[in-house]
Order: sequence, then structure tokens, then C-alpha cells
Amino acid sequence: MSNPAAIASLALGLVLCALYAWVGFLPAKALPALRAFPRKVRIGQILTGICLIWFAWNLGKVDLGPFNPLKNLLYVAAPLGIYYVLVYTPDLLAVRGVCVLVLLAGQPLLIATRWTGTPASWAVGILVYAMLIKAMVLVVYPHLWIRSLNRMEKEPKLLRSGLILGGVIGVAMIIAGAVSFS
Repeated sequence: MSNPAAIASLALGLVLCALYAWVGFLPAKALPALRAFPRKVRIGQILTGICLIWFAWNLGKVDLGPFNPLKNLLYVAAPLGIYYVLVYTPDLLAVRGVCVLVLLAGQPLLIATRWTGTPASWAVGILVYAMLIKAMVLVVYPHLWIRSLNRMEKEPKLLRSGLILGGVIGVAMIIAGAVSFS
């Protein structure tokens, strides 16, 4: 299976299934871990550094026309950006780091599935865009991560329905990768 769309769809489906299975089968361990995650400063710093380097690398590959000579400033701007983000926005940095990582990972997934011509490409595209919107909201309002977990813990039906929906989406991604894109 060398099709990039199949590999990307399978990988996303497996990650989603693993995450929702972890929360579903071990909620007593998973929910507190997910609630504590936003306050993990070191993880937030690592994720933010990865995201800023990935962003600078992506921007370095883009043709900016008359602004191409300014690309060399990226070698200075990326480390400065990493430093300023890490120093001046330590609160809930881990959530923002994960969300920006999702935003950056969405682009290659959409490119891989764009021209496959299968119905699965539409399904994958819609799912990826939904994930991107959710990630953008959480970058701006990272406190919603903790509020959502608290609400799900208080309302087991909400947690159960979210787990079922997430599991179904993960399985659908796996099926799309295994059947439609191969």
C-alpha cells in the first residue's frame, strides 16, 4: 500500500481509534491525564518548537514571488518566534501545541486525498476540515479543553456518545484507507 492517501487515512484512523479506546476502556486514568495535559509546560514547549519549525519549513518551500528574498529571515524569525512563544505564553501551551500540530498535519492529509476521485476522499476531507475548525477554536480558547472534559465526566451519556462518535469516525477512516484509496 504505497498510496499516500491510504497511508494518511489509516494513520489518522488508528490514532483516533487508539485515543478513543484509551478513554473508553480506562476513563479513570485517561480523563485525569487529559485534564492535566494542558498544564504540562515541557510538553507544550516541545510541541510548540516542533510546530514553529514545521511552519518555517513549509513557508520556506512556498513561492512568495517578489518576497522570496525575505525567506532568509525565517532562519532568524523561527528561533525568535519559538523563544517568544515559550516565554510569554506558557499557559495552556500544550493544548495550543497539539492544535497547531493538527492544523499543520491537516494540509498533507488533504493534499494526499484531494485528487483520488473516490467518495472516501470527500469523507476524509470533511473530517479533516472539522478537525481543523475544532483545532482553531481550541488554539484561541484552550480552556475549553478542560471545560469539555469536566462536562463529559459529569454527564456519562455525553462521554459515551462522544466515544461512540469518535470510534465510528476512526473506523471509517481505517476503512477508507484500506478499501477506497488502495
